[in-house]
Amino acid sequence: MQAQPAIAAAAAPDDPDRELAERIAAGDRSALAALMRRYNRKLYRTARSILGDDAEAEDACQDAWLHAWRAIGDFRGDAALSTWLVRIAANEALGRLRKRKRRADVIWLNGDRSRHDGEE
Repeated sequence: MQAQPAIAAAAAPDDPDRELAERIAAGDRSALAALMRRYNRKLYRTARSILGDDAEAEDACQDAWLHAWRAIGDFRGDAALSTWLVRIAANEALGRLRKRKRRADVIWLNGDRSRHDGEE
């Protein structure tokens, strides 16, 4: 008898998100595409509301989806899958916001930033 993935924990038996998560964890790319179609707008709006920049929100969403795909096997089902995904997107956006702030706090001596362009 095979062990069930951790994602089966708290979700209802007929939960379509749980089924998608199980299929994604098993390597089904079409399930990932379906999940992305279902929640991409919500994740984008979350990132956009935090970052205030369309392009950076798109990048944050891409990174959030990659993170979610890598971690989907660890999804326990304690919360709705949409909540889990939104939290990943929010964390990615907040991380980018912190990074942006650190860059903004750099004080260039002698106004010579040209030597440092392209460095993070």
